Amino acid sequence: MSSRTLIDISRIGTAVTWPSVTVEVNGYLENWIAAANAQVNQHQLRIATAPNPAATASDPCGWRIEATLSQLTPGGEPAVLILEVFLTGTSLRIMPGIGNSEPFVGADNELGWIYPAGNVTSSTGDWSLTPLPLNAQVGWSLTPGAEYFVFAYSQHRFTNRQAMPLLIARDQVSGHWILAASPPSTTFDALRAVSWNARSGQPAGSRYLLRESFTAPVMIRRPAELVIATTDWSYYESANEPAQFWQPLILPPDFAALNISSAALNYYKLPDGSEWLGIGSHGLLLRIKEANTNPPPAGGGE
Repeated sequence: MSSRTLIDISRIGTAVTWPSVTVEVNGYLENWIAAANAQVNQHQLRIATAPNPAATASDPCGWRIEATLSQLTPGGEPAVLILEVFLTGTSLRIMPGIGNSEPFVGADNELGWIYPAGNVTSSTGDWSLTPLPLNAQVGWSLTPGAEYFVFAYSQHRFTNRQAMPLLIARDQVSGHWILAASPPSTTFDALRAVSWNARSGQPAGSRYLLRESFTAPVMIRRPAELVIATTDWSYYESANEPAQFWQPLILPPDFAALNISSAALNYYKLPDGSEWLGIGSHGLLLRIKEANTNPPPAGGGE
């Protein structure tokens, strides 16, 4: 596999099924995970549940991704991060569940860390029941220290038909995996993510990207930072850790944040020569072209 890849898997026409799209994406994901695990052997990824190619209207179809880390939880077990993304043919709704499989301190079950931000879907999150063309992209990188895999789709220009069902990326601060997903909704803070904080010995959760105000001119923020949710985990009993124990979550350099939520499939060309593609619907950009290393002098010249 090459170091950085972007593939367009868009479908034109009406014969679009979610199982067929996810099965294709899963093939790329399996190859990427095998290569990523070889490079980051202390943090192992696995597909616990793969998409069902024979899923019918009543069957959920999607992924359960697990990242087993070398860090231990307070209970002495390896930390296991979880990302669950399933879509059913009846409701046609993506429901990401993100968390840690180790029960949090004082809990009797694991539910508190599987859905730390509660239900992130809404009535605006449904896929259209009318067949539509599907625009979809799959991208990945195996650049050491900046590995990632991302899958995003758009059924049309409106934000409630766009989503980023899968994002697995190396945190640029801790080196741990970040597992993230965004549902197809218009919610501003809808990028749910989890990683592991070695200093606090607990998972670090996030609900959105750090972005400029909507009232500001169009602005691209680099690096792409995730806002740490220290008090927003629905069942979290020990969320109020001192601030110094919480480290930022920063996505690899191929990502940037945009202060426009309706940005899927928009294309941005910056003065430095870099080019960026909007993915999902919550202001996340993927770098398509590097900046010029030797830009021409201002005003031209010989």
